[in-house]
Amino acid sequence: MRFRRLVAFHEAGCAVLAWDAGLRLPRVSIYPEEHTRGRILVDQEFPSGVSDGDRREQHVYLRLLAAGPLAVIMAGGKLPDDPHVGIEIDTHRIAVFARRAGLEIDAVFRETAVRLAFLWEPVEALVNALLMHETVSGPLASRIIRSTHPGPLLE
Repeated sequence: MRFRRLVAFHEAGCAVLAWDAGLRLPRVSIYPEEHTRGRILVDQEFPSGVSDGDRREQHVYLRLLAAGPLAVIMAGGKLPDDPHVGIEIDTHRIAVFARRAGLEIDAVFRETAVRLAFLWEPVEALVNALLMHETVSGPLASRIIRSTHPGPLLE
């Protein structure tokens, strides 16, 4: 699988889970910038405390971080063997946020995989848009996701 397509799956997985969590998406991109090969922008900062509200938001953030690598694997790709700054940063963030929030990392990955499988059609639709345009505005990404969303939210 071509690397650009893997980056698109990584970013689309994150973007669809961000949308699913109710976060506003200003932009989704697979255009290489500085130290990253793609990114989603989420119009919200995540807290550093450990109150119950913060734990929920950190759980959402962990799912967003886990969604990228999981989407790549679910698409039939594999993560690069050589060190990659983005993956190292995501892995470090997952460990830090899980420890801070007292969350089980394996459970976060399992929940994220189930959610991604449920939302796979929107992920693929967003991948196709990213491969055509490299950068998709938040409103367009939301329309693409909504138009292919399979149904009501799972709990």
